[in-house]
Amino acid sequence: MTFDDKTLPASPTHVPPGRKTLRLGLALVLLAGAPLLSPTALAAVGKPVSSASPQQVEVFDVMTTTRLERILRSFTDVKWRELDNNTYLIELTDGLKMRLVKRDKSLLLAAVWGGQPMTLNRINEWNRVKRFAKAYLDNDNDPVLESDYELTGGVTEQNVKEWMKTFVYFAKEFQKYMRE
Repeated sequence: MTFDDKTLPASPTHVPPGRKTLRLGLALVLLAGAPLLSPTALAAVGKPVSSASPQQVEVFDVMTTTRLERILRSFTDVKWRELDNNTYLIELTDGLKMRLVKRDKSLLLAAVWGGQPMTLNRINEWNRVKRFAKAYLDNDNDPVLESDYELTGGVTEQNVKEWMKTFVYFAKEFQKYMRE
């Protein structure tokens, strides 16, 4: 197999005939599109930014008690109380109860349905088709739904709230699933 000039890509020092037109056309398209760049992109190339800068959002990777309680207070449809330094009991207005366990770099939400019979096959089926919340049978054979949230690398309070809302959604879906 041989390589000739037609198979080599264009280089800064050698542009095969016909490719000069392509490069010129590409350059014109890029220049014409410059006004379409976002204010952030324009700022990056030294152009003035016309819109206000976005509000700074705090990114954190350690969950403090103060921060967690601020997040819990932001939900108007829940009652919560601290069980100990790292565990909270959360109850929704519809009666759904869950436990929130705080660790420095992670959070865990769990809901247990005591006295609700469920087979391992049903649990496995849930885990096969659902994401974001895993199910299992505890030592008393009660169904448990759990979700972990890793904070390493950084998250925002809004991320944590969305994770909590997602868990509540799946907990309600799991309740329906148990009745099927």
